Amino acid sequence: MPIRRRGRPGAIHPTVTRVLLTVLLVLLVCPTPAAAAGSGPSAWSVRPAGAVTDGVRRSAFSLDAAPGSTIKDAVVISNLSEVPLSFQVYGTDAYNTPRDGALAYREAGQAQQGVGRWVKLRTNALVIPAGRGAEIPFTLTVPPDATPGAHVGGIVALDNAVEQAGRDNGVDLGIQRAIAVRVQLTVGGPLTPGVGVRDVRLAHRPAGVPFRSGRATLRYTVVNTGNTVIQPSARPRATGLFGRTLKTFRTTRLPVLLPGQSTVITAVWDGAPPLDYVHASVRVSAQGMPAASAETGSVLLSWTTVAVLLALLALLALALSQVRRRRRARLEHTP
Repeated sequence: MPIRRRGRPGAIHPTVTRVLLTVLLVLLVCPTPAAAAGSGPSAWSVRPAGAVTDGVRRSAFSLDAAPGSTIKDAVVISNLSEVPLSFQVYGTDAYNTPRDGALAYREAGQAQQGVGRWVKLRTNALVIPAGRGAEIPFTLTVPPDATPGAHVGGIVALDNAVEQAGRDNGVDLGIQRAIAVRVQLTVGGPLTPGVGVRDVRLAHRPAGVPFRSGRATLRYTVVNTGNTVIQPSARPRATGLFGRTLKTFRTTRLPVLLPGQSTVITAVWDGAPPLDYVHASVRVSAQGMPAASAETGSVLLSWTTVAVLLALLALLALALSQVRRRRRARLEHTP
């Protein structure tokens, strides 16, 4: 996921005012024992230290600790290139991006509240020769008042080299690459998984042709209300007047959500009726916890359809008026 930050003038060119920082993330499920970035002259990997156990090497740090305790571990950075590489290494908090719920990590200069604050590395800057690796010990000190449950962060290795990526409106752009290996800490205490859904909204874009189906957009927010990591699923549904089923959306498996984090989900509905009162509901569930639901009601209205209906009603009223007038005239002329 790209992270934007302001760069130092002169890092690439005297007119540089912005650096684009590309961070390669190790998410909650990593199929390889180490995360690697780059290729050719700038390739490296980051992984937890430790020997292989039963043919499997750790791909992330999965730690358990009581409040007030200290954990000691180490991370290994390997330079896979043919030139020396200079790194900045730091602990960081993980979070879900509001837009799509993807897992991301905070930059070194941002405020760290959890794992990123509790991790202390023996060194935060180093140069690794070509083809060599370095093991960096660290301690993770859990505060005595740490809340029970999951706390997720990472250890990031940021390549200090800046690759020029071209110009945009007179501004030089550069790319820095980094890798984050995940640190998932479970603090002892009661585990209370929970999921919620809120802010269900239905927006309608009618077709320009009367009586033709339009497009509706259903938007809702899913929240991890507990203290464990969850991956929920959502199933929206739309009904019309008198409970008629108008649309059953496909069940969507949402991104992994960290405690207290949320994501906004959008579902597109092609074929929405031009005129109806629609009741939209969303049911969200995750393994091992009660499901949650929320709903909203909205009038779907196509003004072209309404205009045609009003015109038809006016013509019908005019025709009925003419029929009554002629009937009254016949009655008046009847002896």
